[in-house]
Amino acid sequence: MQINAHELNTRSQGKGPLFVWGHGLTGSMGSEDALGLFEWKKFPRDIRLLRYDARGHGESEASATPAGYHWAELGSDMTALAHKHARGSGYVLGGQSMGCATALYAALQCPEEVRGLVLVNPPTAWQTRAAQGAFYRKSAWVSGLLGGKLLAKVMSKDLSRLLPFWMLEARAEKVPGAFEGLSRMRRCTLFNLFRGAALTDLPAESALATLEVPTLILAWSDDPTHPLSTAETLAQLLPRAQLHIAHSNDEVLRWPALMREFVSQVSAKADA
Repeated sequence: MQINAHELNTRSQGKGPLFVWGHGLTGSMGSEDALGLFEWKKFPRDIRLLRYDARGHGESEASATPAGYHWAELGSDMTALAHKHARGSGYVLGGQSMGCATALYAALQCPEEVRGLVLVNPPTAWQTRAAQGAFYRKSAWVSGLLGGKLLAKVMSKDLSRLLPFWMLEARAEKVPGAFEGLSRMRRCTLFNLFRGAALTDLPAESALATLEVPTLILAWSDDPTHPLSTAETLAQLLPRAQLHIAHSNDEVLRWPALMREFVSQVSAKADA
């Protein structure tokens, strides 16, 4: 689908109120399915679930510049996708990590249309973003030299930056599949992608405080790339937010049901 001058790979299931979902950095729909974290096949069929590979990820067309990967630009893609599929009605937005940031920017672009937000593993932001930006600048240089296949091998040796140790233990057999998309990414795409990630941050706290929509925030502990400080600050800023923190794989296993229930409830209330 042509979205903001980029061909994006999309996938939808179900019919009814729209829920648009974005994945994390260097991920894709395929990597999400490999990890099996969200149980998308169990999503209610009376909700239209729209997933997509963000620009430069999976099977979607890449941006030619780092600025094209700023979260505000990705938010514009999500908004455009929502407009194409919602057909004048409201919608729910959500995402994990980079997708979480994408959803927040998209919600600020059209707040009157958003029925709810699902924010999973909010990334580093504000005070913690500078150090992460330095890491991404280094990653841009390394990935420009190695390319996706070798970078995936390097990253697979230090998975502690990607998942909590208890998640790695519980899903050890599924984690390798999450690198399949990364291994196919080109050097120039990875360079621009990481440079773009280094340039960006979450919206200003004052702007986020204006989002008067029901919000479900799901976060886990023991993950420096997705610190609890971001999730907790968002829970304080967003007027109608509820926060659930997981400290074990068993608690993460409850997330899909929480997401399904939340999206169904806010969609039904908006239609009532």
